Amino acid sequence: MPGCPLRVIHLPINVAGMAWGLAQGQKALGLHAEVVVLQQNRFAYPADRVIFPMGAKIGRNRRMAILLREALRLRKQYDVFHFDFGTSLIDRWEKGRPLLDLRLFQKHGKIAVTYNGCDARQKYPTIARVPFSACHSDLCYGGICVAPERDYLKRKRIEKFSRYADIIFAVNPDLLYFLPERAQFLPYAIARWNEIETLAFSPRPNILRIVHAPTDRAAKGSDIIIETMRALKERYGTRIDFTLIENMPNEKALEVCAKADLVIDQILIGWYGGFAVETMKMGKPVMAFIRKEDLHFLPPKMAADCQEAILSVDPVSIYEKLCKVVEDPKILDKNRKAGLDYVHAWHSPSYVAGLTKAAYEK
Repeated sequence: MPGCPLRVIHLPINVAGMAWGLAQGQKALGLHAEVVVLQQNRFAYPADRVIFPMGAKIGRNRRMAILLREALRLRKQYDVFHFDFGTSLIDRWEKGRPLLDLRLFQKHGKIAVTYNGCDARQKYPTIARVPFSACHSDLCYGGICVAPERDYLKRKRIEKFSRYADIIFAVNPDLLYFLPERAQFLPYAIARWNEIETLAFSPRPNILRIVHAPTDRAAKGSDIIIETMRALKERYGTRIDFTLIENMPNEKALEVCAKADLVIDQILIGWYGGFAVETMKMGKPVMAFIRKEDLHFLPPKMAADCQEAILSVDPVSIYEKLCKVVEDPKILDKNRKAGLDYVHAWHSPSYVAGLTKAAYEK
């Protein structure tokens, strides 16, 4: 009906809470937006509905029937079907039958897809392109990409989604090397934007409190970070207070980060994650590896602001740069202030949702 708000459904995975954050931003702009996920994960990001309760034992045939019924129901209720992590409700890629339900949605509204990382990033082309990355490790996410045919399967899935999708987004710049030319960069939209308060800086004399929270150690370069912390403690002793956060609900992890002076995100991938956005919103300085040659995919102003906001380090430079921070913690003041300006300019729900709304309405 004319004048009715655009109805958007985000599904089937809420990667890093981005689908939820984006939906909240879209609601603020007047869209009707909801999030439906297959299953809740250990980080407990919110969703409007979970199809399969955690721990439920459901046979393959019944599961397929539930998903088909869900797809048929959703296609009648929404105008935009926004898929996350390059997947769909009925996606049997392991059986050579990927993205089976896309054609069910095609004639009922626009299809959008967001690629979030290893759904598009390919191991061997990445190794050929850059001197180091998460892809260089065979342990990254349990070694799921070691087999060369995995890159081939990703390319075939991207090709299929490209045939059906009206809009293609990527939240990491390097993913755009693997996606169709019409794909767009989309900044992260975090789930708890309105809940995260900017905290006053309260340093403890002669102590630097550092936090690192990997979802996957090999992907984030965590072993290098942990070894660097050991070396720093050998040099500076009790002046270093290091906390490693793992397997913790997002809300609890943010409580731990509230006491940090510095958050280290990752040092291999070349970009930062949603956790870095959350902690910048708190007013915490963030250290991560920013791969400069990928920044041409961003708006020029965002690329420039990013380099001011984030203290960029790599596996070679991290120890030396951390030593400088320990010796002169005021170095972080610039990153703290620039990080706040950056996150409000480029990651606010209204800005990110506005990008998607404009794409939906073209």
